[in-house]
Amino acid sequence: MFMKKILYNTAWMLCVVAVVSCKNETQPAAVNNTQPLEISFIKQGELQLVQNDSVIKNLDIEIADTDSKRQIGLMNRSSMAENQGMLFEFDRLNDTGFWMKDTRIALDIMFIAEDSTVINVQRNARPHDKNNYAADAPYRYVLEVNGGKSDEWGVVEGETKLNWSRTQ
Repeated sequence: MFMKKILYNTAWMLCVVAVVSCKNETQPAAVNNTQPLEISFIKQGELQLVQNDSVIKNLDIEIADTDSKRQIGLMNRSSMAENQGMLFEFDRLNDTGFWMKDTRIALDIMFIAEDSTVINVQRNARPHDKNNYAADAPYRYVLEVNGGKSDEWGVVEGETKLNWSRTQ
């Protein structure tokens, strides 16, 4: 009786395996990976650039406040509106540079001190550039905007300040 039960269970398992292995499934079509990844802007805050107590520009910002968000930054973006930017927030003073390896658009990279004053601006950082764009001093924040905008808006190193808040 015990042997009969083992043979029955074995036969049953073989039938199940045969049915499953013979099942005719169509495979999904291959995904077209030739299209570049495109990441959309997500408003997470508002920022004002202030010069001599006057607002020179209002921006909607995304906030990169984790290591993974800071590593991705504005990569895989084909464009950014004039009133948009990305604010990188660090937990402490930082002195590492930024690069543009997988960034598709020219950017102005503003390095900002702990007191929210612009230290220096790397103007018109080139797309896909592997050079290291560095700050002149340790910084706490970095603001990236479209290339050429810091001059257009009148950003002055050592004078222009940021005021910002989260909306989420």
